[in-house]
Amino acid sequence: MFEALLFRFFRHSILYRLAVIALFFIFTAGVIIHWLEPKQFKTVFDGIWWSVVTIATVGYGDFAPETVVGRLLGIVLILLGCGFISTYFFTLSSIVVAKENAYMEGTLSYKGTKHYVIIGWNERTRQFIDHFKIDKGEYKIVLIDNSLTENPMVCENVYFVKGNPTYTSVLEKANIAGADKVLITSDPYKAEALADMQSILILIAIKGINPSIHSIIEILTSEQVVNAKHAGANQVINTNQLISNVMYDTFFSAP
Repeated sequence: MFEALLFRFFRHSILYRLAVIALFFIFTAGVIIHWLEPKQFKTVFDGIWWSVVTIATVGYGDFAPETVVGRLLGIVLILLGCGFISTYFFTLSSIVVAKENAYMEGTLSYKGTKHYVIIGWNERTRQFIDHFKIDKGEYKIVLIDNSLTENPMVCENVYFVKGNPTYTSVLEKANIAGADKVLITSDPYKAEALADMQSILILIAIKGINPSIHSIIEILTSEQVVNAKHAGANQVINTNQLISNVMYDTFFSAP
């Protein structure tokens, strides 16, 4: 029984354990000082109050032990209080720093819903998000990329998740099931055919988790446009075709 309780206790966070230990010492010391000096500390609550102000090293002076044993207990509480407060705030700051690092490195899960998911980081993605900053008031974007080491756009509206977007665990970390739309951009570091195959594979993985999500996919080769639609894409952006059309129009419109 005791081992089971101890196991459950150590499963909690360090802040929870520190709080429980502090409350235990405060209550125990309050009971002991009331038992040692019942005239000075007439109730257990008086003893607990004294324990709190002593551990916090405040020392209001409204209660003070008169016996040697009581004063020794006070010394122990003061020493414990200094150590506890230092440990507590050091642990708290460490947790905050660790969480901030995890946020920057993309290892935390996104808990929101009705957000937009963007797959892949490149210049097109950066400019796309910049348009959101100008045109959209309320928006939440989750960026999934495996090549980045930290969030490239640190702001409250852009959340970064690092990992391979074909993996279910990574998509779940981005809460693809609760997302409103997804944009899959082509990997600029792969050959066009391979990049299209990867984009379609990502789309299949996404549709396996959230079949109803509105999906927009960038395809480079015309041959894979049909396959992207068969995979469930709601909209297909044939980047090379769009660029070639612009190049043609620009070429012949020039004087």
